This record gives sequence, C-alpha cells and structure tokens, in this order.
Amino acid sequence: MEYGSVFETSSNAPFLRENTGFVRDDWRLYRSGRDAMKALARIAGRKRVLLPALCCESMIVPFALNGYEAVFYRLRADLRGDEDDVLSKLTDGALLLYMPYFGVRPFTDGFLQSLRDSGRDLLLAEDRTHDILVPRDGEGFVPDATLASLRKWASLPEGGMLQTGLEVCGEHTDSVFGDCNRAAMEKKDRYLQSWEAELKTEFLAEIARAETLLDADAAPTAMSQAYRAVLTGLDFEAVYQKRLKNVRRLAERLEPLHAKGRLRFLTEQPENSTLYFPIFLEERGAVQKAMAAHGVYCPVIWPEPEAAAGVCAAARFAVDHMLAIPCDQRYDEKDMDFIADSLIEILRSKEI
Repeated sequence: MEYGSVFETSSNAPFLRENTGFVRDDWRLYRSGRDAMKALARIAGRKRVLLPALCCESMIVPFALNGYEAVFYRLRADLRGDEDDVLSKLTDGALLLYMPYFGVRPFTDGFLQSLRDSGRDLLLAEDRTHDILVPRDGEGFVPDATLASLRKWASLPEGGMLQTGLEVCGEHTDSVFGDCNRAAMEKKDRYLQSWEAELKTEFLAEIARAETLLDADAAPTAMSQAYRAVLTGLDFEAVYQKRLKNVRRLAERLEPLHAKGRLRFLTEQPENSTLYFPIFLEERGAVQKAMAAHGVYCPVIWPEPEAAAGVCAAARFAVDHMLAIPCDQRYDEKDMDFIADSLIEILRSKEI
C-alpha cells in the first residue's frame, strides 16, 4: 500500500453523482489554479501583487508572466497575516492576495473591510485552495475575487476556479495538460494493481511533463469540456465528509504526541481544511524520509521561493518544520491508524 502522491483514476468511483451542485454558475473554470491566477492577473490589470511570504513558486509565476512585481508580506507565528506589515507595503493600484493556511484565516473580516472602506485603489483576492470544500457560516467578507486549485482535492486531470464580478479576459482551451494528467492517473491505477516499478516512473514523468506546460504561456487556459464533466460529476460533500473522518482520527491518534511536545498541530481545528493534516516537527526532513520508507508520502508545504527569502521568520519556520500528512478520501480510519502508527514508531525509534 502507498499513501499520498498523485490520485489514481479509480479513486473517483465512490463519489460519482449526477447534479452534485458543487460548481456554481458564477465560477469560471480553468485547467489549473495557476491558470485561474493568470486570469486574475489579466482581469485585475495591476502591476503589483502582495503575496504571503509562505507560498510556492506556482503562486508567483502567473503574476510574473503578466508583468507584475511581487512583494511579500510577513506572517505571524500562527500563520495569520501581519496586518501592520501589509499596511506598510500596500500601495494604490496593488492586488492583495491572501489564503487560509489549512483553515487558519489570515485576516479578520474587519481588517479586510477597513481596506475596502479606505477609499484606496486596492483589489482583494482570496486563494481558497486549502479550504474550498469547507462550508463557511454566514456571509462574512466577500473579496473582489476568489480562486482555488481543485486538482488538489480529487482525481481531476484539470481543475481551477475563479469567482469574480470583474470583467473576464480572453482565454483559449486545449486538453494537452489534462490528457497528460489523465494518462498519469490511469498508470497510477495500473501501478497499484501490479506494483511494476516502470509504471511508477512513467506516471511521475507524465505529471512532470504536465507541470511544465503550466508556465509556458502568460495567457490562461480554460478547462476543456471533457474534464469539466469529470469535475461536475464528483460529490465533493461526500469527499469532504470522508476526509473529515480521517482528519479526526489522525487528531485523536496523534494528540498524545502533540500534548508531549513531540510534534505540534498547526491548528486545533483541522476540520477547517482537510486538504492534509499539517504538523510541525523538529526532525521534519528525516521524518519525511522515514515515512516514505513506510509507504506514506507526505509533501512539504512549501520550499521557500528565492524571492521571499529572509522576509518572514514564521514562514521560514514553516518551510523547515511543516509536514503534510495525507488524509484524503482514498483512505479510511484504518489507514489513518496505519499512518499514525508509522509516525509514532518513527518518532520513538532511531530512524531519525
């Protein structure tokens, strides 16, 4: 058994429905979250974007390709935005992009509303990749634009969304990127059935090839019709509920280690995301390697972008210490027990 890594095509099967209602009429759909960012960059028509210091290169490139200067703002230790730093770096005509890290809301509604009420020429956008499946109570603050990468949540060859009342921009459609990902997901299925090492090499190569396509053009690419059908046929409420059970099981099993300070939960409310179960560890690199030896692939969120180096101590700490444990809908509570047991064994052993 392997846990994590790219989704296999068959993982969608338990969640296929008709008329799920997840995709809203006012969502514009793209092949990736990166394309949604390209569309936002073009629609906004700005030249300066403020990004959180904890981000990945794929959040910078769409703006850079469209002529933006990227400026990075600091985060606090709990990964909430440093409001004073934001205010010191905001200039008229800027686009402020913020994101809830695994459900940790970066700014209060009051702060965001104060920016809107200031009369300055600002555009406020939220990246909800980490919590797009999680219901929010009440209306709250509504940004000028909301975007997300949907591919992080299921076996989707293509999947990015942008919701905004701003004017739309021109875009084209092709399925090359999606076809690469679909081939990778199908090979992942075959690999899990046969455990042929060559198939693993092949599906990882397909994924790498697909990723190179995303940064080849400054213009956004819309989601192709065939892959739109895949997206709209998935019951994401059921996906979220399955993930929720898994997250709660991991929290229960790992709480003793959290209480002893052997590891630290990013948030006391992990159900506010369920993308992964994020923890902080002193020996993150060694633990990640040891978990992979147990067949559990935990991504690092994220390597520090060169342009953001030195901006924020909290972001640097997260880069060095955060590990994202898989908790997605392919697995059940018994799988979470295996993952927790593996981590407990590793932390108690001499593997690290």
